[in-house]
Amino acid sequence: MKKIIDEINKVKKELYLKESAKYIDEVGYKNFKISQLAKQLETSVGTIYNLFNSKEDLYLEYLILKLELFSQRLNTTETNIPMNNLKLYLRCKYEIFIEIDKNSPMTSDPYFFHKLDIANHPIVLDIYEFLTRQFEQICPHTKMSHMHLAILFKKLSDGFIESYLLKKYDTTNIIDDTIKQFFEGIA
Repeated sequence: MKKIIDEINKVKKELYLKESAKYIDEVGYKNFKISQLAKQLETSVGTIYNLFNSKEDLYLEYLILKLELFSQRLNTTETNIPMNNLKLYLRCKYEIFIEIDKNSPMTSDPYFFHKLDIANHPIVLDIYEFLTRQFEQICPHTKMSHMHLAILFKKLSDGFIESYLLKKYDTTNIIDDTIKQFFEGIA
């Protein structure tokens, strides 16, 4: 019987998480309140805390869900052209922060990739593996670890996002600018 109850709770948690994600997408982490979420879901605050120990735990589950969707998108649209795949990665990543309309504000929580404290979570490792595969093909003879190149590439794109958050700028060429800066440097 315990196995059935555990499975029901798992499904219930997944359903609450998916519905919570819609709310968090709409209001962002900063304005996210468990009491408002409970109203939105037509449930009690206690029910939410029975499924998620804290607001932070719920948000962490939300981030993992978003990364899973991000990774699925990368893996289902990956091509045989590694440079195009790096651009795909950047397009998917930047879309989370910057709308196609350059004059608009962020589409969701602006610190999505910065708040992650799950560096060793399997989904993060999946994303690094995606990037590593690209660098193995682009730079097959480098003495540097391809995983290190993947990490540096991710960090550079994080920097472009942080720079945008500090002072908005024209993002028309942000993908090409990131690629150029990574491969050619700033000189």
